[in-house]
Amino acid sequence: NYVLAEDQFLKGSLPIDPVSDDLFKVVAEGILLCRLVDKAQPGVIFEKAINTKIKSIHHQVENHNLAINSAKSIGCNVVNIGAQDLIEKRPHLVLGLVWQIIKIMLFKKVSLREHPELVVLLEGGEELADLLKLSPEEILMRWVNHHLKNAGCSRKLSNFSGDIKDSEIYTHLMSQICPGVCDKSALSESDPKKRAGRVLQNADKIGCRKFVNADNIVSGNAQLNMAFTALLFNEYPALEMPEDNRQSVEMAALLEEEDEGDSREERVFKNWMNALGIDKDVNNLIEDCKSGEVLLELVDKLKPALVNWKMVTKGTKIQIKTIQNCNYMVDCAKELGLSVVNVGGKDIVDGNKKLVLGLVWQMMRKDTVSLLEKLSDGGKISDSDLIKWANDRVKGKAQIASFQDQELGTGRFLLHLCDAVTPGVVNWELVMAGESAEEKEQNAKYVLSVARKMGCGVFLLWEDVVEVKPKMLMTFVGSVMSLDKSR
Repeated sequence: NYVLAEDQFLKGSLPIDPVSDDLFKVVAEGILLCRLVDKAQPGVIFEKAINTKIKSIHHQVENHNLAINSAKSIGCNVVNIGAQDLIEKRPHLVLGLVWQIIKIMLFKKVSLREHPELVVLLEGGEELADLLKLSPEEILMRWVNHHLKNAGCSRKLSNFSGDIKDSEIYTHLMSQICPGVCDKSALSESDPKKRAGRVLQNADKIGCRKFVNADNIVSGNAQLNMAFTALLFNEYPALEMPEDNRQSVEMAALLEEEDEGDSREERVFKNWMNALGIDKDVNNLIEDCKSGEVLLELVDKLKPALVNWKMVTKGTKIQIKTIQNCNYMVDCAKELGLSVVNVGGKDIVDGNKKLVLGLVWQMMRKDTVSLLEKLSDGGKISDSDLIKWANDRVKGKAQIASFQDQELGTGRFLLHLCDAVTPGVVNWELVMAGESAEEKEQNAKYVLSVARKMGCGVFLLWEDVVEVKPKMLMTFVGSVMSLDKSR
């Protein structure tokens, strides 16, 4: 209701009564999730690709495909969620997906890139790399504890459930980040629910009375209290860069190390990994892969039972054990059919960016082509096979020689391909000539939404189309081919 209050396409559907089943009815209509996903990652959905005037079940299905596959592209786990589930208003699937989208929206600013002043949360003996290893949840806890310490409060937050129930932490935190506006009068209340009510009165004063009610606080609802805490951070971080310029210089150097192209590629890989439903969300790809466990989970997803988990020491911080995990990962990668020439376990532990990204790319490619190979009676699929199939499907309207062909940068070939696989899916009135940078950008954004609307799980970004990134374009064509072959 809050983030979509002004949405022109939802005027007749919002606000939703939170104590009714209206949420499931509005979701079933097919527009709300598209708009919510685009709020979480602005620009991920091409607005004109949404069917805003629902005239048939077909329009609903297209919108749900667009929402689900766009959510997948930003890292939501949508395994076992389909358009029909949303149309049938299945509560646990709808709520699960909505929560994932909201969580991404709330957590996207809980990072060093968005808030370099988070360096003040470093503890004794730690370096910036240690902060990069933390999940957004862990950073939020450190942020709360930092302010509690500065407020002279002896309490520490270690979870978003039991530690929150008595409202004491919230009271001290809000008084510290909004002094003069939020008071500590709640502490004079002995009744837990009345105390929680006072906390919410403070939240109302600063425009943050969202996600939780008094019962949620008193019962210790972990998800809702985490969301509320993230909202407080986003609105009132109340942190300042330390006067010690050394940390500022280190931060600048760390961010400069990230080439924009590499950073984009990492984001695509990270979202693909998270969408597979691995146990722990990947937040910093290189750091999170150093233990070997995440990479082994990916292998296990691609080929179940290949990994013998008895050979893995989970959660270890002992370097020799970590190296053993990563050496085993290299063995499993070889068995999976990946190229691991000059890759050793220590390279992964040391965070060799080029080698780690190379491994992840091979696994993403494997994921793309494995279904194709099954649909093609087990035969191996090469890039040349994909190019030939695409050219045959487009039937002379356009041709490409390779995934490096600059014609791909206009987006028109890919749009012709989508229209050939699903006739009528492209509204050609929206397609530009693709001659200027602006026209290429619009076509690229549109074709990604068209593919997702068809039911394709594509992770690349519009920049990857315009800049003709061969690896990412290969995954696009592979996904469209998989959809075509599965019909």
